[in-house]
This record gives sequence, structure tokens and C-alpha cells, in this order.
Amino acid sequence: MTSKTESILDDTSERHSDQPLGDYVHQEVKRFILDGAYRAGERLRESDVTAQLGVSRTPVREAFRRLQSEGLLKFEPQRGVVVAALDRQEVAELYAMRQFMEGFASRLAAQHATDSEIQAMEYILEQTRVVNDEIHEFNQINWELHKSIYAAAHNRFLIRALDSLSDSMSMLQGAKYIPAGRPAKLYEEHRQIVEAIKNRDPDAADTAAQNHVRKAFLVHLEIAFHERTGQHKVK
Repeated sequence: MTSKTESILDDTSERHSDQPLGDYVHQEVKRFILDGAYRAGERLRESDVTAQLGVSRTPVREAFRRLQSEGLLKFEPQRGVVVAALDRQEVAELYAMRQFMEGFASRLAAQHATDSEIQAMEYILEQTRVVNDEIHEFNQINWELHKSIYAAAHNRFLIRALDSLSDSMSMLQGAKYIPAGRPAKLYEEHRQIVEAIKNRDPDAADTAAQNHVRKAFLVHLEIAFHERTGQHKVK
């Protein structure tokens, strides 16, 4: 058994007794993709997944079909099922959509957030100041802050759209790395968004959020370059 397989097995969550097997397999394979255990462009074999999850091939095939319809997997001739990777144009389009939606979410949050929701944002923001060597944990805290802003927008349809967008963002090559010095800059960008929301300034919140996403796109380009050249300038 490979070290990668052992790592995935160690991180497999338990299935609830009332959860359909197909849903469980779909959930786990999707989690492996979004967490980076399965990398963009990597081939997935039914036999490997059945062994990793201890299930038959039928629910794995069902999960593969669902994940293909969601855009996380794709079928390639001569290779079979592989983890989908976004091309450069798709990445640019994704960030353009995220820029608009993050700005709109922050604008709504400045208008509708409750005092307790703003306090929650401030608490999570301070957690991001603690630079942790565990990239996954750092990214999770960062995502929790964004989710708190989405929730404070009080628009359920926007939240659904942003949830879908976040899955696509997780597919970005190099999303698990943070360039040196980025955490401090990220904190300042987030602080400006939260401060504008707290001040009930929709225009400032929208502008701060869009600026944050523009800078995130530049960071992605930097990371992608170092991925291609084999030079990881990471924290």
C-alpha cells in the first residue's frame, strides 16, 4: 500500500448508519479532490477507490458519474477518469465571477449583518493572524471567514452560488500553497473588508472585497508559475 493511500485511508470519515452508500462514496471522493488528496490531472481508478473506501464498484461508478456532472471529474480517451483541471481561460473567468460575487456578498453584509455576525467575523479574522505551518488548517480558517461574510449577506441564493463557486476554486492547481509573506497581506485585505462591513459602508466593503480577489488572482498566477518551473515560493 502506498503512503498516499495510507494517508487517504487515515483521513476517511465514517459513514453514518442512515447515509446511503452512494452518497457516502460521492462525499468522500469529492472531499479527497477538494482537499488535494487527488490532484488535478490525476487518473482515478475504480479499483483503487473501492479498496480505499472498502466498497463495491457500483457506488464508485455512481459517484464518478455525479462528479463528472459537477465538473470535478472528466473522461479522457486512453486514460479514463481523471480529476478535472481548469485551463487558463477558465481560471480567469472563475476569478472574474468570484470578484463580482465576493463584492456583492460584502456589500449585502454591510447592509444586513447583525452585531453578533460582525463579532464572529472579527473573531475569525484574528485567528488568521496566527500563521500555522499546516496549510490545510490555515486555508480552512480563511474559508470560514468568507463563509461568515456570505451568511451575513442574508441571501440564500447567493450562498448557494458561492458554495458552487468554492468547489471550482478548490480545483485550482497550487491552491494548497501560500507564498512567503502572503498571510500578513491576506490579513490586511480581510481586515479592510470586515472593517467596512462593521462601519456599514456597502461601497467600501464591495471595493475591499473586489480588491482582495484581484490580488488573489495575481497570487494564483505567481503560484502557477512556480508550480510549472518547480520553484515553490511558499510559506
